Amino acid sequence: MGAGYCDVAITATSGGVSQIKALAGSTVGGEDLLQNLMHQFLPNMDDLFSSHGIEEIKSMGLLRVATQDAIHKLSSDMSVPIDVDLGNGTKISKVLGRVEFEEVNKEVFEKCEALIKRCLHATKLEAEDVHDVIVVGGCSYIPKVRNILTSICKREELYSGMNPLEAAVRGAALEGAVASGISDPFGNLDLLTIQATPLSIGIQADGSNFIPIIRQNTTTPARKEQIFTTVHDNQAEALILVYEGEEKTVEENHLLGFFKIRGIPPLPKGVPEINVSMDIDACNVLRVFAGVMMPGAQNLPTPFMEVRMPTVDDGHGWSAQALHKTYGSTLGLVTVLKKTQH
Repeated sequence: MGAGYCDVAITATSGGVSQIKALAGSTVGGEDLLQNLMHQFLPNMDDLFSSHGIEEIKSMGLLRVATQDAIHKLSSDMSVPIDVDLGNGTKISKVLGRVEFEEVNKEVFEKCEALIKRCLHATKLEAEDVHDVIVVGGCSYIPKVRNILTSICKREELYSGMNPLEAAVRGAALEGAVASGISDPFGNLDLLTIQATPLSIGIQADGSNFIPIIRQNTTTPARKEQIFTTVHDNQAEALILVYEGEEKTVEENHLLGFFKIRGIPPLPKGVPEINVSMDIDACNVLRVFAGVMMPGAQNLPTPFMEVRMPTVDDGHGWSAQALHKTYGSTLGLVTVLKKTQH
C-alpha cells in the first residue's frame, strides 16, 4: 500500500518460479489517509485555500507536513499533539489519537480489507493456506493496516525479512536484471514470474454493457475469443470498443482502444457471426482481433485487426461518446450470440 494505490496479490512460489494466482487493486492509499485527516483538522480547507495564492499554498504546505508527521508518529504512539500556525490567522492545536485517525479513515481501511478478502475468494483459498504475508509500501507501517492483515490471515506476525520501503524497488531491479539477460553464477536470477490479468478485458455490446472476454486473474499468456452478431439489418460495419474493468457498464470501466470492422455481409440482424479474439503474450502485450465468420464456417476470422488507442482526430477527450459521434452509433454495436473458449 503506497501513496496512491493499494494492491493485493496471492502468489505461489517454488524453486524460483512464482505464479500469480489472484490480483486485486484500488486507487486508495496514503494520500487518501492524509487528505481525510487534513479535512478533519480544517473542515473548510477547500474554501480557505481555493484561491491558490502564494500564502494559501504555504499554509496548505504547513498543514500537509504537520498531518503527515502526525500519521508517522501514530505508527508507534497512541496519540500525538498537533500544534501548527498556518500563517493566515488560523491555528490548529489539538491531540490526535490513533482511534480518531482510524475512524476518520474507516472507509479507506474497509476498502483495503475488501481487497484482501476478494483476493482470497478468487483463489478459493482459506486464510490458513497462506504461508507468508509480505507487506510492501510505506502505509504498511500503519498499525491498522497490519491489524487488518493479521486478523484476516489469522496470524500473530507478518513476514519481517524484507524492508517494506525497498521491496518494490528490489523486485523491479530483479525483473530488470532478468529481462536484460544478466548472468549470475549464484543462481539468484534464475527466476520466472507467471503473470495474471489484474482486470477483465472485453468489449461493449448489448447496448452499453461490458462483455468480458479475458476475465480477471486469467493466467497469461492467454487467448480467448467470443462470438457476437449484428444488431441492425444489413449492418455492414461494426465499431469495436475495448475496455478493462469489473463493472457491468462500459461507462464505469476504462477505454483501452477501438477498431472498426468492415465487409459484414448484408444479412438480417443476428445472422452474421463476428469473432472477437483477444491475446495477451508473455510480454503482457494485448492484441485484439476481429473478423466475420459466416454461419457454420470453420475458418478463423479474417481479416485480423489490432486495437489502437483513440487520437485527437477521433474526437475530444478520447471518449467512447466522441468515437460514436465520429463513426455513428449504428456501427455498433454487436450483441452476444454465443461463447467459445480456448
